[in-house]
Amino acid sequence: MYRTQPRQWKGTINNRTPFPFAKGDIVLDVGCGNGKTSAALIENGYNVIGIDISNVAADACRRMHGDKMKVICASADSIPLDNDTVDGIVMTHILEHLTDDELKASMKEAHRVLRARGKIFVRVFHSDDMRSDFGERIDERTVVRGNGIRYRYFDQNALKDAFSAFIPTSMERIDETTKFKEIRSRIEAVFEKPA
Repeated sequence: MYRTQPRQWKGTINNRTPFPFAKGDIVLDVGCGNGKTSAALIENGYNVIGIDISNVAADACRRMHGDKMKVICASADSIPLDNDTVDGIVMTHILEHLTDDELKASMKEAHRVLRARGKIFVRVFHSDDMRSDFGERIDERTVVRGNGIRYRYFDQNALKDAFSAFIPTSMERIDETTKFKEIRSRIEAVFEKPA
């Protein structure tokens, strides 16, 4: 997809997003794509490392941010960083695209690279989102769209289950009405790695 349209995801993340990190923290942007979320992280004064499974996306992120961050082509379930390396992790609309096995492996990797008391900021689509039925249903929470991309939708309990090795510190459902009067529904949550 990134080869045909480098700017795949057009939503915005800004420096008012309630990231739970301290200025100067090392923050891993998992699924950094073309660098949209990374831009807000850099603006907030974090030291950013981005990973994306697409080398085309990783290249686009490098072009966008130059030497302001480190970008690695890697998957969420196999992060090429040492144990206890980062102070924080951001997972913005990445969990939706993972299989069950990839999700479990990604949680183990996040736990491994995150320092004790480190936090993860998560944004996922809620199961009540207007698009949750678009595509071929492959299980109770997941559809595959015509472009072949899987979309898993979460409720608060499903998200807590995915992060069972972490302590939930905040979780909010956010509903926004589109200009077509449809509801986009997402969850924003923060989880902490136990000490």
